[in-house]
Amino acid sequence: MSNNLFLRGVLLLGFALLMFKLIVTGQIQQLIAPKMFPFIYFAMSVLFILGIIQIWRSDHKENAVYCECGHHEKKHPFQSLIVSVLFIVPVITGLMFSSQVLDSSVAAKRGVQIGRQPENNVSSDDGTQYLTELSQNETEKNPIEKSMNKKQLTEALTSTKKVVFTNENYLAILEIIHNNVKRFTGKEIELVGFVYREPDFVKEKAVIARFVVTCCVADASVYGMLASGEQLKQLNNDEWVKVTGIIDKTNYKGNILPCIKIKTVKKVKQPNEPYIHDTAL
Repeated sequence: MSNNLFLRGVLLLGFALLMFKLIVTGQIQQLIAPKMFPFIYFAMSVLFILGIIQIWRSDHKENAVYCECGHHEKKHPFQSLIVSVLFIVPVITGLMFSSQVLDSSVAAKRGVQIGRQPENNVSSDDGTQYLTELSQNETEKNPIEKSMNKKQLTEALTSTKKVVFTNENYLAILEIIHNNVKRFTGKEIELVGFVYREPDFVKEKAVIARFVVTCCVADASVYGMLASGEQLKQLNNDEWVKVTGIIDKTNYKGNILPCIKIKTVKKVKQPNEPYIHDTAL
């Protein structure tokens, strides 16, 4: 029996099982955006099929490497061992350990986007759809519909008493408030995120932020809003909080930015889906 072919089959099955484990446990959402899921399903299926084929073929092929001249030679055992270890280690570690959610240490290296600037090629009244999850009772009190473009969402938010961030409208609301600071000054706001402070921040100032993922965690960026209040003094970086307050404006590094004047802060558990997924691209 060809040991090489059998080992390759086991490794392919191992990678397929690793993907299956990430999907079943929901940890896949901490690594890639939902729009990438179909590719993962396809890759998992292909790896599983190829693994079965390799194991089946191991009963019929000799452990030999053929060259173009027609001769063949056996692989050196040490060479095979090194190659195998390179693939075995990630499979075993992936199956044994859970994925780690990005934290403020990553935010410090990548920087934090305060608010969100619109894309240069997108106008403020484009047809991009922003979804919100509202119960029937909330919809009766809130004019925000389930699907509307940016201009409609801006008008809807202007007429609401409280601006509430959700996973679906997070980036859209950040952009709208950032570009209409005066229009939203004095309006009540509610936001869930983790606490992050720049090195020059005082204790009563922080950014309430979320990681935004376009395709995978490798391209994750940090977006959030400045917040200030005595309640922040008791909070440390990476603690998840739900804050309510009033939108105000502040001067930060020469830029006029929206800021939350905090009324209440409540510590909360990290959401099951800690990342915001950017579906614009």
